[in-house]
Amino acid sequence: MKRTILKLVQDLGEGINTDEIDALNETEEVVRIQNILKQTVSEVLDRKTWEFMKDKVRQLDDRLPGSNQLNILLIPDDVTLIKCLRYKDGNGKFYDVTYLQACDFIEKVQSRTIGDNVIAITNSDGVDLNTRTNVVPQYWTSFDETTITFDAYNSITGNGNLIADSVIIADVMPVTDFDDPIAVLNLPERMETLIFNEALVTCNYRIRQTRDPRADRVARRQGISLRENEHKTKKDKKVRRYGRSTRSGR
Repeated sequence: MKRTILKLVQDLGEGINTDEIDALNETEEVVRIQNILKQTVSEVLDRKTWEFMKDKVRQLDDRLPGSNQLNILLIPDDVTLIKCLRYKDGNGKFYDVTYLQACDFIEKVQSRTIGDNVIAITNSDGVDLNTRTNVVPQYWTSFDETTITFDAYNSITGNGNLIADSVIIADVMPVTDFDDPIAVLNLPERMETLIFNEALVTCNYRIRQTRDPRADRVARRQGISLRENEHKTKKDKKVRRYGRSTRSGR
């Protein structure tokens, strides 16, 4: 069972023999323990794109209320890499919307002639994008890594259809509220154990100016085990081979 943020901080405090901890931000020492826990989570997640962070399904977010940029939606804050963007047409069938580099996207949309079903929408950089208003989108790009710009939308529903009918497959960075005592780490339970032991090693070193060789060894072993055995399915799992290899592979 996962521990709450408060319980993790209490257990770290117990591990380095602090006074009893009743609440977050209780003392300067407790704040140091909280910061070490938060930093350890960040360091572990930054080491690689772990399997539980890959291929998540997300919907795009609406822009600020009142925005007239109906072809632009926000990328969710936890997304680190968009792998594909799919859109549902009027028949309920999903298809891939093609990604274009920003320069190719601008060339594509600015070659259109303004008319009944093509309007110029000015983005936040002051660039006019000639956007179709009567068809589903074919292309998308990002000019700022925080928003997605489509080449078209349905003017009957505004950007409502873009929000409801578009979906992305993406790698994400889990987010945890470290100021909420009853929150839990937004990651697998096995990784919580690794993070706790690495945080304990750091707490011993930074707060107590001591080293715990046993805790250090445990943290290293858990890190190796998690990297090699994190898969719950067979996807991407590579078999390690030892000894001399031959051209025939035998």
